[in-house]
Amino acid sequence: MRTSLVVLLLVLTLALFGLATCGTAATSVPSGGAGDAVAGEALFKATCAGCHAVEVGVILTGPSLAGIGTTAGTVVSGTSAEQFLRQSIVDPNANVTSGFSPDIMPGNFSTRLTSQQIDDLVAYLLTLK
Repeated sequence: MRTSLVVLLLVLTLALFGLATCGTAATSVPSGGAGDAVAGEALFKATCAGCHAVEVGVILTGPSLAGIGTTAGTVVSGTSAEQFLRQSIVDPNANVTSGFSPDIMPGNFSTRLTSQQIDDLVAYLLTLK
């Protein structure tokens, strides 16, 4: 439940702070291919870190994402951490965290981010154990 909150707030952060490629539209839905965690960390720092800490117990605007790489795979039965994180980015209303309203996070990240950027962001988030 707390993980869903973390993921939702991650997506909210992306919406609030804009993206490095804000004017660039992606041509396809994220593929789930190999991501680059280093590039994902840079994207996270540029777009997510203003609202999400990666330290345990540090709550900014959104919850801490410490441990999300481990806990994301336990939120939805039969869904891997990678699948959950990806879905939380491209379809934020799929699993809205308790205490938060749906439709806060824009649902257009599959077109605002490239498939590679989503892969990179997911790869980075999976390192947060």
